Amino acid sequence: MKSNGLFFILVILFTLSCKDSSQKETPVHVKIEETRTKEQVLKERKEKEIARFYKRSVNRKGDSLLPYIPQDSVEVFFTRYAQEHPETKVLMTTTYGDIEMELFEETPLYRASFLFLINNGYFDETVVHRAVKGFIVQAGNSDNMITAQKKGSAGNYQLPMHILPDVKHSYGTLSSAKYWENNPENWHNPFDFFISLRATKHLDGEHTIFGRVTKGMNVAEAISKVETDSRDWPKTDIYIEMSVME
Repeated sequence: MKSNGLFFILVILFTLSCKDSSQKETPVHVKIEETRTKEQVLKERKEKEIARFYKRSVNRKGDSLLPYIPQDSVEVFFTRYAQEHPETKVLMTTTYGDIEMELFEETPLYRASFLFLINNGYFDETVVHRAVKGFIVQAGNSDNMITAQKKGSAGNYQLPMHILPDVKHSYGTLSSAKYWENNPENWHNPFDFFISLRATKHLDGEHTIFGRVTKGMNVAEAISKVETDSRDWPKTDIYIEMSVME
């Protein structure tokens, strides 16, 4: 009888122990209040979607291309890129010398896009493709297949026009090119830029000015005087290299 009683006591203690253990292991559900607004949640989802596009591809020859930027994500993508890359000074290197430029913080999408293209090697193999004495020096394009492939890999994205009311085209301003025909939205071409060699009122309000030359206008002047063809394209290619200074 004593042994039976001891057995029942052990069974009861084991049962209670299991019950306590199961109670301890039962997950506690704590209701977490959502502090973000619906707009913030949607924005974060959009940024995550865009991040998946931010990966470089290669062509058949193994040349590095650009990450794909969907046109409807341009503003979100480059707003984030601008926050991650605060640099404002860049260097353009040519066989004629160096040109230092300052990018305006007041045109953040243009600054971010320009830095993005530099950091991802777009301007490698591009040239000065228009040189007009006393007017402009234009660069960022070439007739090489790799340049077209890089633009295509990035989706050939365009930037919305951003005119600074108090900034006019003048000696040393840095502006974005655009297509004048079949472009009612006034989209600007982020791959193509020009340096003004004089005040050009007819360009004011038409092209976004996103920076200025701080050093090396003598180099731009020298390039503007080279021999060109009927399209103002230099007869001898002037390749450029772009790098971020600070």
